[in-house]
Amino acid sequence: LRHDILSGTFEPAVLDHDLAILLTKARQHSLALLGPSAATFFEPVPKEHFSKALFDTIAQWNAESDWKGDERNVVLALARIWYSASTGLIAPKDVAAAWVSERLPAEHRPLICKARAAYLGSEDDDLAMRVEETAAFVRYAKATIERILR
Repeated sequence: LRHDILSGTFEPAVLDHDLAILLTKARQHSLALLGPSAATFFEPVPKEHFSKALFDTIAQWNAESDWKGDERNVVLALARIWYSASTGLIAPKDVAAAWVSERLPAEHRPLICKARAAYLGSEDDDLAMRVEETAAFVRYAKATIERILR
């Protein structure tokens, strides 16, 4: 990257859907060490932009190859997105996973609980060995989130 910059090679501007999520998070959770909070510098992200960013994010997970090797993080990201789509707020992964586990059908609860426990370090991360469970959860979570966002 440094070599590219020094040689004058720059990537063109791109639309980054994560920006709506990051600005929302900064407004909700930032802690100013000096001066005013982030909320004084950034206007609220319009709800439709936030929803579109969430929708665009889940669109990247369509097949096992899209989450293979990153199962725990994808499961927890879906929990956060579900939480955010439902509440308009952003929560830490473990908080969102606990919230989602209370709303899941029984067959999906063990997976989200396992992902949460692995994230917190209280259990080993074996989600890569739970291929069918992970795929079923991803399908269910995506369908639920899509219904909320429409």
